[in-house]
Amino acid sequence: MSVIILAESIASKIAAGEVIERPASVVKELMENSLDAGARRVEVEIREAGRALVRVTDDGEGMTREDAVLSLQRHATSKIRAAEDLSSVQTFGFRGEALPSIAAVSHLALLTRPAEAKSGTRVRSAGGEVVELEEVGAPVGTQVSVSRLFYNTPARLKFLRRDAAEAGHIVETFTRFLFSHPEVALRLRMAGREVMHHGGGGDLRASVVAAWGRQVAEEMVSVEGVAEGTRVRGLASGPSLHRASRNRQFLFVNGRWVRNRRLTHALEEAYRGVLPERRFPVAVLLVEVEPGAVDVNVHPTKVEVRLHREHEVYQVVLRAVREAITRAGAPRGVPLTAAAGPGMETEQQRGLSGADSASGGWAGTLAAPGVLSAAFQAETGQRLDLRPLAQLRQTYILAESRQGLLVVDQHRAQERVLYERFAEARLQRSRGGQALLEPVSVQLGPGEAAALAEQIEELAGVGFELEAFGRDAYLVRAVPVELKGEDAGALVRDVAEELAAEGGEKSLDRRRERLLITLSCRSAVKAGDALSYEEMAELLRALAATARPYTCPHGWPIVMTISNFEIDRKFNR
Repeated sequence: MSVIILAESIASKIAAGEVIERPASVVKELMENSLDAGARRVEVEIREAGRALVRVTDDGEGMTREDAVLSLQRHATSKIRAAEDLSSVQTFGFRGEALPSIAAVSHLALLTRPAEAKSGTRVRSAGGEVVELEEVGAPVGTQVSVSRLFYNTPARLKFLRRDAAEAGHIVETFTRFLFSHPEVALRLRMAGREVMHHGGGGDLRASVVAAWGRQVAEEMVSVEGVAEGTRVRGLASGPSLHRASRNRQFLFVNGRWVRNRRLTHALEEAYRGVLPERRFPVAVLLVEVEPGAVDVNVHPTKVEVRLHREHEVYQVVLRAVREAITRAGAPRGVPLTAAAGPGMETEQQRGLSGADSASGGWAGTLAAPGVLSAAFQAETGQRLDLRPLAQLRQTYILAESRQGLLVVDQHRAQERVLYERFAEARLQRSRGGQALLEPVSVQLGPGEAAALAEQIEELAGVGFELEAFGRDAYLVRAVPVELKGEDAGALVRDVAEELAAEGGEKSLDRRRERLLITLSCRSAVKAGDALSYEEMAELLRALAATARPYTCPHGWPIVMTISNFEIDRKFNR
């Protein structure tokens, strides 16, 4: 096998693939360029979820004719002059570094004018090759229009998801800038409709209103903390505000949205004992450290960072959020200061497990599907011959059967029951939902609203009646009969957030299945919920009647059995 040097056209496409994964990547890179250019106003226009057009217009520092041409060439930069600059970069990137990557896989038009020039420059390129260069009239600033994205890389184009999923990624990307730069006026238009708009002014809470609505913004409390050369500020959940996933946790370091497990752990550790299990806080936290104390070059897209004094930053974030929660009125008696340190496992976090033989404990085994099915069917006939004994840690049901002791995960058990009921209801499509006495209004973010809109018919099939009610809002008029008495608004919001976070499936059958799984998971009894004897018995009875009582819809085991033989052996009988 011989070694060759790739042609520049091929190398540029490969390099583009490392940075430009989807239309949202184009939005990210162009908005970063605008902000680095000192823009105070940035407008983003999207058509066909970015496949047809991504246009970003700013009023920042424009480029001269020479710089405009250079900006489309690989390795062009306006911010880096020496290798040492990489260790202390304070900008998102450098005007020009992303443009060649975008231009290599699209048709690109660049219109720009600096304040000192009387006219502007327009450059057009196709596949990275300049096809037009002319002097034109233009406002101060820069406008970049990207069309026919991935037209010359069909493999990349093929793996784009449905429009709703790609639009959701764009909304999330735009939202990050909305939070990280509340002083800048930002506007997002998609398919001719204004999706989000913030007038600037520096008010972070106003940015949250623009993204998530006034109700969420009013339930968030201010976070402020300074120590050890680190400053943290922002907004976080009051004790009554929480969500089913982490998709409303936005963390920034020096103005850049980042992923960092330690910072996420610090945020959630502050809420331990305050929020229900498996619920997550909503937060927008802006962390500032010395430029030399953070490495932003860990990942090609700079979303993962390494903090040089990570422990100190962790403690500042933890203390600041805890103090904010306390001021907001966390429940009395909650041990906010007695939390286990990072990496320490609490007794509540440890699941029910058997001790090893050296300690003289028992070793439980998971029931195989055939064994469990036989236990449920052969013993019951038309009724369940299984007697609930107690509830362990308000998480597991202990039950006695002829085979021995069964430990049943109550959440997974009801997940299975609800999943099969919802699946049957969708197939029948003959049953209406339980009408609410009064409709419940639910305000969603743009991404969640778009994801929910795609599943309206499927939700109706299981008993939901939803009606569009203004921009990104719905009225809930009915819910499945299995869910009467539940908080309808919170349930619909959780389902919408889960669907949006999932990113969308191309297969219709898979989308339907994911919806049913999501709905059953969000509706099922949770770990920590107390159950009466009658409720435990009814849940076991319903589980025994399902087609697959041994695993939940996610594929996790529901029941662990400790046989009579194993119990007798441990007691030397």
